[in-house]
Amino acid sequence: MTEWWREPFQLFQSNIRIPDGDVDTDAATRLIQRLGFDVWLLNAGGICYFYPVTGDAQEMSPALERRASGDLIADALADCRRRGMRLVTRFDFSRLPSRFVQERPEWAYLTAGGGMCEADGLTNICPRSDYYEKRVPEILADFVDRYDVDGVFFNWMQFPVASYTMDFYGTCHCGRCLTAFREAYPDLEYPTGFEHDNHATLTVLNGRHLQALADRYARLVKTRRPGIALFLADARADMVFLETNSPISTGQSWWEHTPGELASAHKTAHPHTPALVHSSQNVGLPYRLVGEQPAQYARYFAQALARGARPSAVVIGKPTTEHFSAFARSTAVLEIYRDNHDLYADLRPCAPVAIVRPPGGTAMAAMQYRSDFTEYRGLFESLQQRHIPFDVLGAEYARELVERQGLAQYAVIAVPADAITTPELAAALLEFADAGGELILTGDPSALLDEPAVTLVLDGTRQLGGRFGARPDGHFGDRLPLLGTFWGVEGGEHDGWLLSEQAPFGPPELTYGNENFTPYPLRVSLPRGRGRVTLLPWTAGTTQRVSGLSSVADFIADTVADRIGDARILSAEFATSVEIVVGRSGDALVIHLINHSGGRPERLIDPVPIRGHLRIPHRVAGDRPVVTSLSGSPYEVGTETDAIVIDIEVGAVEVIRVD
Repeated sequence: MTEWWREPFQLFQSNIRIPDGDVDTDAATRLIQRLGFDVWLLNAGGICYFYPVTGDAQEMSPALERRASGDLIADALADCRRRGMRLVTRFDFSRLPSRFVQERPEWAYLTAGGGMCEADGLTNICPRSDYYEKRVPEILADFVDRYDVDGVFFNWMQFPVASYTMDFYGTCHCGRCLTAFREAYPDLEYPTGFEHDNHATLTVLNGRHLQALADRYARLVKTRRPGIALFLADARADMVFLETNSPISTGQSWWEHTPGELASAHKTAHPHTPALVHSSQNVGLPYRLVGEQPAQYARYFAQALARGARPSAVVIGKPTTEHFSAFARSTAVLEIYRDNHDLYADLRPCAPVAIVRPPGGTAMAAMQYRSDFTEYRGLFESLQQRHIPFDVLGAEYARELVERQGLAQYAVIAVPADAITTPELAAALLEFADAGGELILTGDPSALLDEPAVTLVLDGTRQLGGRFGARPDGHFGDRLPLLGTFWGVEGGEHDGWLLSEQAPFGPPELTYGNENFTPYPLRVSLPRGRGRVTLLPWTAGTTQRVSGLSSVADFIADTVADRIGDARILSAEFATSVEIVVGRSGDALVIHLINHSGGRPERLIDPVPIRGHLRIPHRVAGDRPVVTSLSGSPYEVGTETDAIVIDIEVGAVEVIRVD
C-alpha cells in the first residue's frame, strides 16, 4: 500500500462547530482546492461525532438531521474523492462533557488537591485512564471500519497541565500517574508543577506513555485500513504535527523563527518521518485570527518548506466563504511547492553548522522542561543575520541524534551550556570534537568540561557593570558589553580578547577605570582529539539577544565562520533580515531566501524587496552549474575564479536551485 503521507502535500484544516454539521462539503472542497491545498483535515471527533454511532459517552450533532444523507463524513469523503483530494479526520479526546466524567471520575485528570479540571462544561481526561486505554480504541475501530479515510489526526493528546486560557492545573495526581512515577523513580518526589525540579523528569516519562499510546493506536487503525496515516500533535507516528502561531497579547512576543526551528529540529532527529508545520487563523481565539497579515502566511509556509516540512493551515468555521485573505498572498509559495514536488520529496538539510536548542520548541513545552531560550536565540540570530546556514538540533531528541550519529554530518556545532541537559548529550558532543569536529560552547564551561579550571564567576550588573571585553592592542574594533554571567577560565589558547577591570559606573563616574584588563579571555580554544572545543565563557547569546548590538553578533558569527573552513557552502551579501536555508535534493543544491523585513518581528507586513548576491564555490556548485529560480524571478549569474555569483532581488521568498 502506498504511504501517501511521505509525498509532498498541502493540508487545510477546518474545525466545524457543532451547529454546522450541515456544511456544504462540495463547496468546501472547491474552495480548499482553489486555495492550493490537496488534503482536507476535517474535525470529526472529540465531544461530538458527525457520524451515526451509538454509545453512552457520545452525542450527535442536531444539524445532521438537516442533511439529506445524515452523514457529514461520508459526504466530505465522496466530494474529496471526486476532486482527487484526500480526507483526514480529526479527533480530540483531551476533554469530555463534564456530565460524563462525573459518572466516571476515574477518567479525570486530577489536581494536587484531588479536584477535576473543568472549563466550558468540559473536563480534562488523563491519558493513563481507561478512557484512553479502552474507549478510544473502540471509537477508532468503529470509525475506520465505517469510513475509508486517508488519515486520522489526534489533537492535544497530552497531559493538559494548563487550559487554553492559561489556567495552570499542575501535574495530574490520579492514582495511575502517581504509581507510574513512583515505579519509575522511587527516590524522587512527585512534582506538582512547572517550578518543581522533577517536572522535566515527569515530562519525559509522560512522553513515553503518549508515544506508547500512539504506537498502539497506529497498529489498530493500520490493521483495519493498511493505507491510513496516523499523526498527532504530541507524539510521533506516521507524521508529526508541529503547531506554530503568532499571538496578539500584551507582554508576549512571538519568536519569528518558530516554524523553521520546529521543522529543522524534527528533521535532523527524524529524517524519515514527515512533518507538518501548522499555522492557524481562527475566529476569536487569541492565538488564531481570521484576518492574519497576508505576508505572515507566506513566511509561515516558506519557513516550513525550506526545512523539509509540509505546510498546513486551519480556519475555524465553514470553509465556504471567500474572506480568507491571508491565503491569497501565500498562493505563490504553495505553487512553488506544488510545481516542484519531486524536489521537495527528497529535500534534506545540508548545512555545515548546527545549533543545539534547549528542550521544548513551543511555549508549553518550554514550561514543561523549564527551558530558557535566550542564550540559544542570541546564537541563532547572530548566524542568521550573517547568512551562515545552519540546522537546529533539539536537545529533547538527544537520544535519537546519538543513535543515528546525527552529529557527524556537521563541521561546526554551537551549543549554549543550558541546552546540555543530559550526560548522553554531553558525551556525544565531546565525541563529535574527538572525531574532528569544531565544537563551540557558550556559557558555563562546566556544563561540558572538567578543564580548564574556572577561577572566577561574575554574575549580573553589580559584578559585570562597568566592564567590557576588548583587545588591549586596540584591534578588531568595538568593545563588547557582557550581560548575564562571565566565567574566568585558565588554560587553553586565546586570541587577545580579554575582560576588563571594573570601573565605577554610578555618577560621578571615575573615567578610564576599566582601561585595565584582567587575564581572563572572552574566547578560549582547547584541542580535543582530532578536533577542537572553543569556549565563549560568558553568556554571549544572551548579551546579543538583550542588547541587539551587531558587534556582539559579529563576535559570535566570526567565531563560527572561522571554524567552518572548507565545509562552507556559500557566503552572501544581503541585509540582515534575509534568512538563508540550504538543503539538497538529489544532487541539486536548494537555497531558500526568506525576507523577514517589514513590521515587527512577530507581525510581518509586506516585506521590503532586498537585492544582494550569493557566492557559491565551484567545489560546491561544480564547474558548469545550471542555476534556476523556482519562483521565476529575474537573476544574473557571474563567474569568479573559484566561485559563481548569483545576483537576485528577494521579495517575500525566493528559491534557487543549483544543478
